[in-house]
Amino acid sequence: MAVAFVTAAIMNLLARDTIRSAIKGRARKLFTGDSERPNQPVPAVEEYAHQIVHMLEEKISPVTIGIDGLPGSGKSTLGRSLAKRTGLEWRCLSLSDMRKPYFFRHGRIYENIRLFRTQDIDNFDAIVYIDCQTEDAQQRVIVRDRNGALADYVDFKMLKKIGDAAFEMADGEEIIIPMSPVRIKLRPKDGYKDRDNLRMILRSRGVDVEGFSKEELLFIYCYGKPKSGILPYVKFGAYNNEILSGAFAALRVASVKKLLS
Repeated sequence: MAVAFVTAAIMNLLARDTIRSAIKGRARKLFTGDSERPNQPVPAVEEYAHQIVHMLEEKISPVTIGIDGLPGSGKSTLGRSLAKRTGLEWRCLSLSDMRKPYFFRHGRIYENIRLFRTQDIDNFDAIVYIDCQTEDAQQRVIVRDRNGALADYVDFKMLKKIGDAAFEMADGEEIIIPMSPVRIKLRPKDGYKDRDNLRMILRSRGVDVEGFSKEELLFIYCYGKPKSGILPYVKFGAYNNEILSGAFAALRVASVKKLLS
């Protein structure tokens, strides 16, 4: 029965394109050292980057840029393209880098899915938010094979809602690149004041804002309760259906064997 359960559960999981994508990524990393498909320039993103650089050159000379957005939104592709055009160094930060204030160096482009909600964005001359649809981002995660299972167990809608709020709380002239999901704000003379704006709104609702991190305050603003870290975005039980189906399949096998014995 145990063998039948495991076999059925595995077959159910393998039927998901997200799991197959994750397996292909693991296999690619084993043979090439990188789980993701080789980076290829995307014509649309190249055009976005061209427009962004042209716009920035008219207004400021940025030395530090921050990019935020969902997994699969195109942060890395845009970051690489901007780095090529500006001479700035591109760096993709890890989730562990977001656990505490990060030391940002001038002359770099930084990106992470939780960059604006966890860090002091006054470190950036310009902040770039890729405001793409959750369904589009999930599909790109699957296609690129980096970790397709993210589309199953990460709550993209929650991740985006907090990301939207983090960007919208920032002061500054907002610039939208036409026909693209890219939204940009330039740092005002007095800073983005995103924390101050967030605290002010919550205080007007009667919320005690003392002692909370920016991400916790954003969760209070969006969902009413303080949360932080990556766990709040994880959908536990994402594969319950596959596991339960495996259990039922195992029970059917056991029942048939019992009838035949």
